[in-house]
Amino acid sequence: MFGFQLSNIIPGFPRAKMYFVPPPYELSESQASESGQLITGVQQTAERHNQAFMALEGQVISKKLHASIREKAGHWFATTTPIIGKGIMFAIKEGRVTTGVSSIASEDSRKVASVLNNAYYLDKMHYSIEGKDTHYFVKIGSADSDLVTLGTTIGRKVLESGVNVTVSQPTLLVNGRTRRFTNIEFQYSTLLLSIRYGLTPDTLDEEKARVLDQARQRALGTAWAKEQQKARDGREGSRLWTEGEKQQLLSSGRVQGYEGYYVLPVEQYPELADSSSNIQFLRQNEMGKR
Repeated sequence: MFGFQLSNIIPGFPRAKMYFVPPPYELSESQASESGQLITGVQQTAERHNQAFMALEGQVISKKLHASIREKAGHWFATTTPIIGKGIMFAIKEGRVTTGVSSIASEDSRKVASVLNNAYYLDKMHYSIEGKDTHYFVKIGSADSDLVTLGTTIGRKVLESGVNVTVSQPTLLVNGRTRRFTNIEFQYSTLLLSIRYGLTPDTLDEEKARVLDQARQRALGTAWAKEQQKARDGREGSRLWTEGEKQQLLSSGRVQGYEGYYVLPVEQYPELADSSSNIQFLRQNEMGKR
């Protein structure tokens, strides 16, 4: 009451009990904000997203883990057998694959490395197709030697490592001409590597065009399916459909007179080629208003 304790002045005066309680939340927060660094709401949001990205299976990677990750043994990311196994060096330089083999590499790993060596990688053109992360490669030249390496000419086989190998020879119409290609696919779990063979350098551009066209068809199909589902649920679609157009959506899943066009050009953003969110539906006479 007077700013001093009587027990310190009068001998024998009972000493009062002291109770220590934490400061109020408002006080501690105000002190922290005064002494700490001010951050914006955008920075807070960015930090929150950053922490979310750094969470792997519920375990947050701390700075200490990053500093000592090389000192600790174990697999930090891969949980299944990789297609490219132990003892294999795999690198992509200027769009082309280079592989190297060490003495500890298994026979199956050597086969896969041999097939992928010198292949061109279609960068930014890997998509999730039917639950599989699909990557595309192109090899210029005959596929005969690689088929001998794999011990198959057509059909499917499973390597001892569990990797599925599929060899096909589709006939396609390219620039008005019928041509036969050879495809080799390596698939394990949710990863698929597709290698297209061709005798001329034009195969690289042709494969890019084919992959982008298939991606566009997937994007269109998904975009129309979303519009149909929104119409069923009575929700607003990507554009204001008339009642007649909604009936077309419900019955056929399409609206006559409308085509799907990319919002962002896939020439600059090929990774968005199969994204339904990158599709907008326009009439032909609306093209000039984009």
